[in-house]
Amino acid sequence: SVLMAKSSKNWIRISASPQLTAGTSVVNNAVDLSAYVDPLHSLAFRIQTVSMTLMENDVPYGLCDQTEAGSNTPYALQMATGTQDAILRPSDGKVIYHMFGKTFNDADAGNNIIRVEWKVTDIWPDGYVAVVDTLTVSAQTEASLGANYRYAWTLSGYQEKVSSNQLASLLVAQTA
Repeated sequence: SVLMAKSSKNWIRISASPQLTAGTSVVNNAVDLSAYVDPLHSLAFRIQTVSMTLMENDVPYGLCDQTEAGSNTPYALQMATGTQDAILRPSDGKVIYHMFGKTFNDADAGNNIIRVEWKVTDIWPDGYVAVVDTLTVSAQTEASLGANYRYAWTLSGYQEKVSSNQLASLLVAQTA
């Protein structure tokens, strides 16, 4: 007979679509994990997936469609632990997810978006074990897209117990 293991993971999904303001300054959105992270009881939140995109407010299917002639707008979307005020380098140990892309308009080829995405499991093969209660979701563009855009994001994961040694090293890495 074969024994079947019962999964005890309670998957949690968190999402939002904050407004991307006009201009080129970084726009940050805080994610509160305090309901899922408890360092005093060695409880962490293992993030398995993150997805982010730019979307227009007034287009129901959400496509980032930059249509101005000659537009050429690089942008970055990122999720990292702690309270951040800038886009971090993807190599920073606090980065959970990083995506960058460029919108451009070509008279012959139409509007295009090129994007490169580093998923959670590309950077952290077994998921990201968060032990701090704040994440920062950031968006920044090199040229203003105006005030008609949002940066939508979603993350999923589950709460798990970690050893005291693992907790100590994770706290140092995520709060330094």
